[in-house]
Amino acid sequence: MAETQHVLPALKVDLTWSQLYAKAMHKDLVAISTAVNKTQPTTSGPKMKKDAEKLRDQLKSANQTVDELSGDAGLRPARIKK
Repeated sequence: MAETQHVLPALKVDLTWSQLYAKAMHKDLVAISTAVNKTQPTTSGPKMKKDAEKLRDQLKSANQTVDELSGDAGLRPARIKK
């Protein structure tokens, strides 16, 4: 019980930070997508594609972590790890 009391405030801080960070990142991604759709930025091409692939992989991993946290919080059944 005492361990939970020490972990809970840090957990709340990390989750709040993550939520704010995700909102800011979403705003930036919308702006980037809009700019790419409207014009051909000078940096578009292989480098931008590689960076977007890297971001997609990182977000996929983050989504898996959110799934685990959701399961731990009892919001949905925890996934069975293979």
